[in-house]
Order: sequence, then structure tokens, then C-alpha cells
Amino acid sequence: MLFLFVFVIGTQPAKAQQSVTRNEFWPEIDVYIDVKPKVRLYLLGTISKSVEDGEIRNAQGFEAQIGAHVDYIPNDHIILRAGYRFGASVGDADEPYKEHRVLTEQTLRKLLPCELLLSDRNREDFRFVNGDFSFRYRNRVSIEREVDLFRGRTITPYASAEIFYDTRTSAWNRNRFAVGFQQSLRRGPLRKMLLPKRQVVLDLYFMRQNDSRSETQHVNAIGAALAFYF
Repeated sequence: MLFLFVFVIGTQPAKAQQSVTRNEFWPEIDVYIDVKPKVRLYLLGTISKSVEDGEIRNAQGFEAQIGAHVDYIPNDHIILRAGYRFGASVGDADEPYKEHRVLTEQTLRKLLPCELLLSDRNREDFRFVNGDFSFRYRNRVSIEREVDLFRGRTITPYASAEIFYDTRTSAWNRNRFAVGFQQSLRRGPLRKMLLPKRQVVLDLYFMRQNDSRSETQHVNAIGAALAFYF
């Protein structure tokens, strides 16, 4: 109920702004490397690209981001993460953008009846955007279910909802809704193994983002992430 209340009051568009929608493509590469039984490294590289003309190949780059993180996983129900990310505008930008971000995450996982997995991720972003410090809190709730396909491979459909609080606006200014699936490209279950090894996972999703304090109030994004587990 609290989540729904915050979502309703925090995402009303500002009256002075005109609604603008942009279509984007978000490719991403993730690498997970086991260090110890309960510790792993997580490396990320991603970019956002506009596809207003419908052609991904000729899309204009907006922002690129790279990051390095350390995950501590004490048990099957908790994932703790700390990391650093660097982001910058790519291509010809009207307003050049550069960000240094330190983040912490706490993800709680619960297996529900019918083999549904519920996850609640809390993230704290300590951001230096163009030299100015700000803090952002994010809460994402997701539900998923792993389904066996053939020859030991699986597919995991999922849905998620996320809200953002940003000190730059002192408001719950952004929300995201996503639906998608993760496809294992090698044999072996994903969700039954919290730390899969020698696995490659393709993640395809559609995301809708709404932001009441941005010039681009709505973003429709197609995401494609490829994750390697070592």
C-alpha cells in the first residue's frame, strides 16, 4: 500500500511541462566473476540510444556507462552490493553530461508458491553529476518464474516496477515498469543456482519510464543485455 501511495503522489506530471515521449534502445554487457563462495565481481557496460526513426543501426547515442561492483551473498535470500559507475554523454549533446556514482544495494529474495520468485531491491545512489552532489533512492519489486525448455535450457519471464526519489527535485519523480524474459544459452538452471557458473544469459525486455521533472517525461525502451557468468 505504501508503495502504491508513493507511486501515485510522486509521479504526477508538472503542469508547466509539455508531455514528450522518446523511444530508446538500451544494449548492455554484464560480467560476473566468482571470487569466493559468497563473493563475486560484477562488471557493467551500457549505452542508451534514441531510435526515433525506428532504425537502431543509425540511432543517436545519448549516454554511456561503465561500472565495477562487489557482491556479497550470505545466503539464498539476500544479495548485498557496493560499486562505482562512471557515465558520460556520447555524441553531439546539447548539454554535456558526466557522472561519478557510488552505489549500494540490498536485494531480498523470497520463493513463493508455484515457484514464483519475488525480489525487492533497494538502491542508494551517491551521485556527482557535472560536479554537483545529489542522492537518489530507488526501490524495485520484481516477480519471475523459471520454466524448463529443452536440453537443460530455461527461460525466465519476469515483470518489475521501480520508483525513484531524487534530492535534486525533493520528489518521487520517476517510475519504471518492465516486462521481459531471460534465456539461458547454456545448459543449467538459473534461479535454482544463485551463483551460476559457466553460463551465458540473454535478457530481453520492454521498459516504460515516466519522469515528472524531466523534459522527456516518457521513455519507451527496448533493452537487450548479455550476461556472462564465470
